[in-house]
Amino acid sequence: MFLVLGAGAFYDIREHRIPNWWILSAMITGILLAVLKSDQSAGLSVLLKESGVFLFRMAVVTAVFFLFFLCRMIGAGDIKLAALICGYLGLKEGAAVVGCGFAIGAIWSFLRMIKKGSIIYRFSHFTAYIRRLYRTREITAYYVPDRDGRSSVIPLGVCMFLGAVIFIIYKNWI
Repeated sequence: MFLVLGAGAFYDIREHRIPNWWILSAMITGILLAVLKSDQSAGLSVLLKESGVFLFRMAVVTAVFFLFFLCRMIGAGDIKLAALICGYLGLKEGAAVVGCGFAIGAIWSFLRMIKKGSIIYRFSHFTAYIRRLYRTREITAYYVPDRDGRSSVIPLGVCMFLGAVIFIIYKNWI
């Protein structure tokens, strides 16, 4: 999982996206690892069961975050990484890792806003977006690259990777 998240973080920093071929190969690897970890002898039924469980976990996470993607508050690659985390670790531990990653992202964003002196602008932009969403009942993009630029974007893949590292350290040594 660290290899998957580390490469995802690398792509997120370098290209501002996480390639689908990487996600697909990580899914296949995760399913095969789940089959190997299974207490049952390997066979088609075990492969189907573990594939179903892994893909179900990913589908649940994707469904939870899909609205944020529609609003352009989170990227599709970030959702796929969060889904992979829950596929690998399960929903409970995966949610803890993703939550830790989001907390790191929130702290990073807040510190970046302090450094740029843009706290009032970003919060007024957010409240205006929420008011417009409530008033029109129409989902529009919160983040528009042409309007907002790349300076307000953080690589959430890095945050997910760091969240996984912190969670594993906490779980195993603290």
